[in-house]
Formats: sequence, C-alpha cells, structure tokens
Amino acid sequence: MLSVKQLNQKIAGIRTSASAIRSNVQVVLVSAAAHAYVHGDVSSLDKLYAATSGLNRKRIAKWVSANGFAKLQKDCTHKLNKSMRKKAEYADGNALVEYLTNEVPAWYVDEESATQIVKELDAVERIKSLTAQIKREGTVVKNVDFAAYQIAVTNLNAALKAAS
Repeated sequence: MLSVKQLNQKIAGIRTSASAIRSNVQVVLVSAAAHAYVHGDVSSLDKLYAATSGLNRKRIAKWVSANGFAKLQKDCTHKLNKSMRKKAEYADGNALVEYLTNEVPAWYVDEESATQIVKELDAVERIKSLTAQIKREGTVVKNVDFAAYQIAVTNLNAALKAAS
C-alpha cells in the first residue's frame, strides 16, 4: 500500500499528465480539423479516436461534429462533413487552426460536474430493475389498472424522447 505522501505524489503526477493529455488531444483535434477542411482527410481523427481509449470520447466526438468537419461513424471511423466544409470560409488551414485555438472552447471544457454525473439516470437500467423486481418470486404486484399503465408508458416514452 502506498503511503499518503506517495499517493499525493502519484496524484500530482496524474494531474500533470492529464493536463498534458487534454492539451495534446486539443492540438491534434484542431490540426486534424484543418486537414479535414483543407484536404478532406479525416484519417487523423480515426487514429485519434483509436488512441483515446479511457478518455471522454463522447466529448471528443461532440467537438469533432461541431468543429472538426467530420462525424464519428458506428465503425469507429469518421466521415467528412462535406456541407460543413463547403460552407466554411477560412483563408487556409492556419486561419482555421487560429480560430479553433483562440475562439472555440476545447473539447474538455465544461465537463460534467460530480453532481451531474451522480444524477444521470439510466432509464433502461431502471426499467430492467423494475422488471426483475416484478419477476422475483414472492413479489406481490397490486392490481394493475392497465389503462393507467398505458398512460404511464406513453408518458414515459414522451419524456425519454424529450430528454434525448
């Protein structure tokens, strides 16, 4: 077991490493966006995605979709957003890099707080849990008003669609 002093040293090292990783990913994202814009080449984004296991890929993909002239596909590759590229008006790749570096928040800015993370609701898991409770031997389910049940399910579907 590490001592508190050793733990604190490790944590300080992790903080420094994490900061460097976030910064490096941002530099790659910005330059990869410029390559997508100038050359239509998104291969660097594919390689970055493969290299970022353990990082918040969801936030990276969101940044790419909003700023990187590409969109992540189900097969873990990126597809060039041709219409975004066509509509953009930058003098060159360096102008885009300057804009993305100075004007656009980095991919990791405004990440979820602990409160938000703890409050996240996994609706499917809650439904599975309810199903398991009902199936459990010895569980008594009071008389079900199926009309009210249907209304509740309809309301649940609407709420899930609105939240997505």
